[in-house]
Amino acid sequence: MISNLLPTHATIQDNKGTIKGRILDLDKNPLYPVAVFIHGTTIGDYTDEKGFYKLENCPVGDQTIVISGIGVKTTRQQVQVLTNKEVIVADIIVDDTVELNEVVINGKSEARRQQEQAYAITVLDIKKAYATTAPLNKLMNNISSVRIREDGGVGSNYNFSLNGFSGNQVKFFLDGIPMDNFGSSFNLSNISVNMAERVEVYKGVLPVGLGSDALGGAVNIISRKDANFLDASYSVGSFNTHRISLNGAYTDINSGFTVRANAFYNYSDNNYKVYAPVIDLKTNKKIDDRWVKRFHDDYEAGGLKMETGLTNKSYADYLLAGIIISKNDKDVQTGATMDAVYGGVKAKSESLIPSLRYKKEDLFVEGLSFSAYGAYSHVNTFNIDTVSRIYNWLGEWIPASGKGEKSYTDSKIRNREWMVNANVSYMINYHQSITLNHVYSNMNRKIHDKVDPGNESNKIPQQLTKNITGLGYQINYDRWSTHLFVKRYRTNSSTYKRLDEFTGTARLEKIEESKINMGYGGAFTYFVLPKLQTKVSYEQAYRLPESNEMFGDGLIQQRNPDLKPESSHNVNIGATFEQKIYKHTFFLEGNFIYRNTKDFILKAVSLTSNPTTGYENIGKVLTRGVEAGMKYHWNNIIHAGVNFTYQYITDNQEFEENNNSYVGEGITENITYKERLPNIPYLFGNGELGFRLPDIGMKNTELSLDYSLDYVKKYYLSFPGLGASGSKKMIPQQISHDLALGYTMDSGKYSVVLECTNFTNEKLYDNYRLQKPGRAFNVKFRYFFKY
Repeated sequence: MISNLLPTHATIQDNKGTIKGRILDLDKNPLYPVAVFIHGTTIGDYTDEKGFYKLENCPVGDQTIVISGIGVKTTRQQVQVLTNKEVIVADIIVDDTVELNEVVINGKSEARRQQEQAYAITVLDIKKAYATTAPLNKLMNNISSVRIREDGGVGSNYNFSLNGFSGNQVKFFLDGIPMDNFGSSFNLSNISVNMAERVEVYKGVLPVGLGSDALGGAVNIISRKDANFLDASYSVGSFNTHRISLNGAYTDINSGFTVRANAFYNYSDNNYKVYAPVIDLKTNKKIDDRWVKRFHDDYEAGGLKMETGLTNKSYADYLLAGIIISKNDKDVQTGATMDAVYGGVKAKSESLIPSLRYKKEDLFVEGLSFSAYGAYSHVNTFNIDTVSRIYNWLGEWIPASGKGEKSYTDSKIRNREWMVNANVSYMINYHQSITLNHVYSNMNRKIHDKVDPGNESNKIPQQLTKNITGLGYQINYDRWSTHLFVKRYRTNSSTYKRLDEFTGTARLEKIEESKINMGYGGAFTYFVLPKLQTKVSYEQAYRLPESNEMFGDGLIQQRNPDLKPESSHNVNIGATFEQKIYKHTFFLEGNFIYRNTKDFILKAVSLTSNPTTGYENIGKVLTRGVEAGMKYHWNNIIHAGVNFTYQYITDNQEFEENNNSYVGEGITENITYKERLPNIPYLFGNGELGFRLPDIGMKNTELSLDYSLDYVKKYYLSFPGLGASGSKKMIPQQISHDLALGYTMDSGKYSVVLECTNFTNEKLYDNYRLQKPGRAFNVKFRYFFKY
């Protein structure tokens, strides 16, 4: 609420009164959020989700209240304010449709309102996908500029790429809470779509309230806000794949007591066929390439997220204690490529994360809001490689001369992390607000290896501490909005480094570093027409290396303690346009992307006999790209959409400086200058077409048929300009097709959907020589009850 910000004990006094009421659209639906204020004063409020507003400390006498907002026709109404009285105004009907050449454009959903922020953002409305069998990460693959690169089937490692940035360059949040410390078992590939209401994908500048060191954007998953509901689903499919999801909430309106829970269980044999090289174990020579079944790729994961506490109290909008419990058990079939095949390597993870959340609007004075989140993360990761065998893709094996299949280990990596996120915002008036946010995290890692207890490197504790402070200012008017911010990043790390490797004086040395960086930026939006919106944003961003990048995973990903923070000048310029003609609705969007990055952190693949991965800094990287999309709806029966992304990402480091190098020291020309960066998709797109037919067979039912297409142009594993054309390694072009047939009954209470993914059975690769599943069938049953 916005007013003259007097203390609450002074809100009723002589010559003052209160105005209350509700704002509705032409269809009698609540309008939210729109501004309601008294003309000629700073007394105002925004409507809540039910359309209600309240104006306090109003001058006595005849007053004019003004209703305004983006996409809403400004409306005025006369009200007589009485001394020390509360005046209840009859519902005010506001025209939220705008006629443009006889074309009528209607009001907006919450997802649409979020998309109209000044930031470069795409909002995915998950409510429309509750019947699908796909996890959250695959749904987001249909957003322009987004690529989800998976190593294999269910539970495989995946990499989220956005505008050429990937991995930890893109941050993930759940209701604004960073997911960095949730562990590998509670991630986007395991979370059911039925847990979320919408997903906000920020493609550049982030709101200060999210508080993060994201370099290339962020994903904020907004969980369902239904007060009382139960949503249960079960799916079964090819490769003995099973997914169970249970989501629910209960809130007592009188006491404010609430409990919310989300649980999942996933299992798959992942025994799909791949086209792989078969080795003769006796001669260690390749026999041929052939279709074989994966034989050591089982995956099992389960998790529970629960919160309970009080809501809508005088001292708290919510005060919730929560816990996350999750665990996974994963067989490791391959190394960084399918040239390495394992039969006994395993990886496990378990997480226990207690948390506390608090929020209060109008704290002490009106317009002052405070929220805080705190958690202590217990995450244990186990890497097991104790079987002394050599396998081939036929499942055959011979005894190995050495120990283990890759790196003889039975290790436990113990990560413990404190995380606190605090946010204070103050609404100066109904046009302006300021926000202060601070995020603190402290991660400690210890390693113990049962088969190598005397390993000196495991005896050195490793620690990473981050402090990120952001200050933002926002100003909004009817047709334009501006957000400005500054950020301060500080990191402290403690780890070890191997010195004088491969010499007689090789040794381990503990190293400690502390770094401080400053960032700044802003976002601006302007409505040229009520449904034509333009956006511009700029940011000088920093991203601090994560613990897994610096310390490795103890198995396939190698450590690099020398990683430096990466920085980038990011620019987004875009526009959106929506048009409705009778029952036809068109939505168009387009964006230009510019990134000038220094010390870019790139994931590389080492193609040895036992392939590994690792992260390294590249001096300078320049990204230029465009994305565009179009959506079409007709009468809630037909929907279609298409989008594409082109990104030209090049090495922009002209000269390199060699220090402490085996090949000498000095400045040399960079032979990959202006070359396209390797192992990153640069041209890709998606298409979809769907039909919804109501009342088929019986009333309150719906029959749905959906088709989707995914395309990725081929790209090189190494720099395209290096080496002979016949020797270059390549990730081939991909075109995949999916189909889904669904049927809902009793207005959505019961539903069943049958899906066929990759129905043309193409060989699909997101990463070099790591094949994804072929044709697969899944059926999902869902029950939903709201009380």
